[in-house]
Amino acid sequence: MRIICLLFLAASAWGAEWKLGPATENTVDLYVDKTGILNGKRHWFRFPQLAGSFSENPAKVELKFDVKALQCFDTWLNAKDQKTVLSWTLGKETLDAEHHPTVTFVSTAVEGERVTGNLTIRGVTKPVIVTAKKVAEGKFEGSATFKMTDFGIKPVKAGLNTIGTKDEMTLQFKLTGTR
Repeated sequence: MRIICLLFLAASAWGAEWKLGPATENTVDLYVDKTGILNGKRHWFRFPQLAGSFSENPAKVELKFDVKALQCFDTWLNAKDQKTVLSWTLGKETLDAEHHPTVTFVSTAVEGERVTGNLTIRGVTKPVIVTAKKVAEGKFEGSATFKMTDFGIKPVKAGLNTIGTKDEMTLQFKLTGTR
């Protein structure tokens, strides 16, 4: 009887689902590098409101980010310019938060540290590859890089192309699940 109980506990722990929500230990950051005279600078955004789940057996991930809660942490800009950048980022030309209030990711395959899934931004769904590494029980870190133009976002260009942003965005995360 003791062996059966131990096997049941082990099986339930292995297949357990971890829940994700807004918490200080969960960070999802989005980086966009600048071009032109601001080359070497980067925009740093954070999604503080997220929800989702993940499990290891079967391996699956589902995440949902609240776009309207996005924050800008550009240390090289003053507070007024940060608000302007954030307003533009949430606006119709980029994330269009009014019409597309969430970004979602749903895994389709997990092979080791490679997670393939569908990322939806602005209502456009594209396959992406995420690198995710388990750092402790229920804790993962990783990143993904993808193009803005794949999701209908035109990289910013201004001042006769003397300033702008690259087409690539990089998402980095540290997630801790709870049961």
